[in-house]
Amino acid sequence: MFTPGADAVAADNQRASRTIFAVAALLESLGANPYRVRAYRRAAVGVLRLPVAAGRFVDGEGQLALPWLGPRLRRKLGELLRRGTMQFYEDLLDELPKPVRELLAVPGVGPVTAARLIQHLDIQSVADLAKAAGESRLQLLRGIGAVREQQVGAAAEAMLAERHAA
Repeated sequence: MFTPGADAVAADNQRASRTIFAVAALLESLGANPYRVRAYRRAAVGVLRLPVAAGRFVDGEGQLALPWLGPRLRRKLGELLRRGTMQFYEDLLDELPKPVRELLAVPGVGPVTAARLIQHLDIQSVADLAKAAGESRLQLLRGIGAVREQQVGAAAEAMLAERHAA
């Protein structure tokens, strides 16, 4: 059944969930408490499963008033939904070296993959990533096959084209 605006609700919740999952992945790669990482992942899944826009649950104090969230997560997710960004996420990204931050901007590249690309293939930029994908070098890494290499390579190429167009 089609509900007017349902696609927009799903997109907003999906965008928020993607950011929350990214925070969880960054925390995990930085060796954070596994219970904290799990709390962020559960929050992301919870927001993704909401039948209405998560922004409807932001209270007068700017917190996301959902029962399964602790006070800190309520505050941080409320900020994400109000501002479209989360200072905590930005701070985590700022802690990372520039090559890692740049690679994380490519869809399909998470913190672990970025670290492996840098360590094993000496990929330091989006341009390096696009070139390596074009040369089929990404498949040298365990867990990256032809399909994922093509997807990541296409995403890197699109980012480069977007940069040159601007």
